[in-house]
Formats: sequence, C-alpha cells, structure tokens
Amino acid sequence: MRTLEAQPLADRSAGFGRSLGYEWAAFRSLRSNWVLMGSAVVVQLLLTIVAHDGRDTGDITFDKVLSVAWLFTVLVAALGVNAFGTEYRHRTIVTTVLTARSRTHVLLAKAVVVTSAAIVTECAVLASSWLVLAGMFGAAPTVSTSLALGSGAVVYTALATLVGLGLAVLLHGSITPIAMLVVWPQIEMFLINRLDLPEWLLTVLHPFYSARQLINDSPEWPGALPLLGLAAVLLGASAIVLTRRDV
Repeated sequence: MRTLEAQPLADRSAGFGRSLGYEWAAFRSLRSNWVLMGSAVVVQLLLTIVAHDGRDTGDITFDKVLSVAWLFTVLVAALGVNAFGTEYRHRTIVTTVLTARSRTHVLLAKAVVVTSAAIVTECAVLASSWLVLAGMFGAAPTVSTSLALGSGAVVYTALATLVGLGLAVLLHGSITPIAMLVVWPQIEMFLINRLDLPEWLLTVLHPFYSARQLINDSPEWPGALPLLGLAAVLLGASAIVLTRRDV
C-alpha cells in the first residue's frame, strides 16, 4: 500500500504520462507537422543534388550542404511553434489544459514531443543527404565526418525547436514566432559584420551563430551554451506565463 507521501509523486508521474500521451497523439494528428518534416527532407535532397560537383568528395559536398542548410532549420523548428500556435489559433488549448490538469505538464510534454520529433526529423534529413551522395553520386561521406557534422546539426535544430516553443507561448501565436526564427539569425549575421566586440561577447550576443559552430568537422561544443541558455530562459518564462495567464 502506498504511503501518503508517495501518493502525490505517483499522481504526478501518472499525470505527466497522460499529458505525454495526449501530446503525442495531438502531434501525430496535425497535418502541418508532417508537411514541415517532409519539406525539410525534400529541401535537403534538393540542396544535396544542387551542391554536388563531380570533382568533390562526399565529405566536401556534405559540408557544403550543411553550411547553408541551417537557413532552412526553421522548417523543423516550426514544430515547436506549432505545438502551441495551433492550440491558440483553434482554441484547443483549453481542452489540453483540462486533460492534463497541469499547465507545467503541458509545457514539459510538448517540449519532449517536439524535441524528439525534431531530432528524428533532422536525422532523417541528414540520412537522406548521405544516401543521395552514396547512391546517386557514389561519393559517400566518411563516417567520422558525417557524425561530426551531423551531431552538430541535430543539436542546433533541437535547440532552435525549443526556442520556437518558448516564443509561441510568450507571443501567443504562430506567425510572429516563426518570423523571429527566420529573421533572428539573419540579424545576428548583420550585426557580427558591423560590431567590433570581443569574441566572448559576440558568442553570448549571437546565440544562433554561436551554436552553428557545432556544424563543423571539429565541433566547438561550448558554442551551444548561449542558445541552450536562451531556450532555458524562454521555457522558464513560458512556464510562468502559462501558470498566470488565462488560456
């Protein structure tokens, strides 16, 4: 027999499991999510085909593709925006909260689902590019280069998706958060070329640019910290807003 002390913990675990199952079902039923994931794969395939030169090795082409593919990361990161954006648009957020009984559980469950989906999608995107190079052009990238570049791309995409999730809650919609995911990295590039600041300060002020340093055959993992910090701050603020604002 469970003690009184154990009961709340068990209830919380069951509650979160219920929220996770509900969010996974909701994610699968949303057609726009599948469109976004499919579009990401198609774009990667087209980039790979266009980027390959018969004189290049697979490693060179793979590097070239990933050096510009971050521009289309928004296709996957939009999964995070969709998680709340569609709920607000169709007013289903009320049903979601009533089902989960905990707004914190709703946020955590959505974060787990969209991050997992983003990681799987990015892995599929990278695999499709690798298979095209190996099968169509006979120029398979080496395993070491593929893993180094690919792991950085996966982490970058997962963090961008969490940023999108946080922005959707704080901005209460889809359009503005997606626009910010598109414009923010571009503004960073604009500022980097015009500000004479110490390297460490640039790293902090340009989280997306810093995280893109992971997409390298020698990833600079500390570069992910500013984007990770940004995602954590946005999600923390989202948790506060969700608990205090009417849905």
